[in-house]
Amino acid sequence: MNTDTERFYLHSRSAVIAIQSIDRIIEEQIIGMVVARPGIGKTQALKAWRRKRGASCPHVWIEADVLTSPRPILTALVQGLAIGRTAGAAMNMYRTKQQVCEELARNPIAVLIDEADLLTVRTFELLRSIWDRVSDLRDKDGEAGFPLALFGTPQLRNMLDREDLERLRRRTFHKAELPGANLAELRQYVRAKWPEYPVDEDAAERILRISQGSFGWVNDVMKIAVRLAAKDGKRVTAAIVEATKKHLIGLPEED
Repeated sequence: MNTDTERFYLHSRSAVIAIQSIDRIIEEQIIGMVVARPGIGKTQALKAWRRKRGASCPHVWIEADVLTSPRPILTALVQGLAIGRTAGAAMNMYRTKQQVCEELARNPIAVLIDEADLLTVRTFELLRSIWDRVSDLRDKDGEAGFPLALFGTPQLRNMLDREDLERLRRRTFHKAELPGANLAELRQYVRAKWPEYPVDEDAAERILRISQGSFGWVNDVMKIAVRLAAKDGKRVTAAIVEATKKHLIGLPEED
């Protein structure tokens, strides 16, 4: 990623909302949920926060995947909180959870989880029970515990709407959704990433409609568009953008 593109992500609306959300979650030591459609720039917004605030704000960063069960979460927390363990010793999950709770009660640093929509109900319940225990140890009566920021796709919001996650949902005091790119941001983004390929105004509008504001789809469209434009004066026109559609599968429905 070039410097101009990094600068764009740092100042995009998604990054601003993500940074403001994490700042509030940290300041109030609450649980927060931030969702974004795939390709909107959620992970880049998180990276923008880490570049801007991370060095001065101790935090544990976890990137979840389909294998992230309670044990990997506890392992990541133990490592991130620098809790000493005997080399080679098997993890006692109950004792490890107690150690994590005690350490977070002493030093309630932020825990940021990306791709949280991939977590299981058991893992969400583990996180909720840790937060509750930390709140009790700090005598906060459930109003604060430690900063826990959950980032994911809209599926994360659907997960927390489940009946068996009601207790976590009631403790999620901050909710936000990151917006897709608008036309001004799209123009700025393509200029930063493909400066040698001018994009006509009507072409930019067509890209926005096709991509529905998803930077992931903007990238896919532009990768094909610049190849076609290279044969046609290195200028991306609306006709070229329209021609990219036959090479793309699964495009979002246009408004």
